[in-house]
Amino acid sequence: MVIEPIVWRRSVREYSSEPVLDSSIMEIIKAAQFAPTAMDKRAVEFVVVKDQAVKNELFAVLQQDFVKKAPVLVVPVCDTRTSILPETDLAVAGAFIMIQAVALGLGTVWKHIDQKQGKAICKILALPEDFKLINLIPVGHPLDELPDHGDKDFSVSRIHFDRYL
Repeated sequence: MVIEPIVWRRSVREYSSEPVLDSSIMEIIKAAQFAPTAMDKRAVEFVVVKDQAVKNELFAVLQQDFVKKAPVLVVPVCDTRTSILPETDLAVAGAFIMIQAVALGLGTVWKHIDQKQGKAICKILALPEDFKLINLIPVGHPLDELPDHGDKDFSVSRIHFDRYL
């Protein structure tokens, strides 16, 4: 059932030193490539960062330890010449990455990238000029076990039918 990895998903900012299998990375990216895109343009691509020197360069821009400590960083990027809604396409792909990672027993966190950071990261990753990114996603084995979401995280009061009343 698809709800299980959604319930299990928590933001993971500390990872063990256990490596992430290449086959797991491919499964994560396969899920993201199956994500819907505006008008089915499929303009999202993925940069997988494992090299510590590159992670250190990204850390210098983003200043969060998990960027340099996670075994793998997945950076969804989008060709703005092809996509009509690049931010939306990237956000949906990112969500699929996070859910598939959890289904494989891995942890992730959404690391937002603002415009200034994005320009620096595009340069570090040697992205084409017309490519955009909005986040990167560290992937690894969680250092600690985190509690699942539960009924306390679900609120019927946030559901409105027909009109917001």
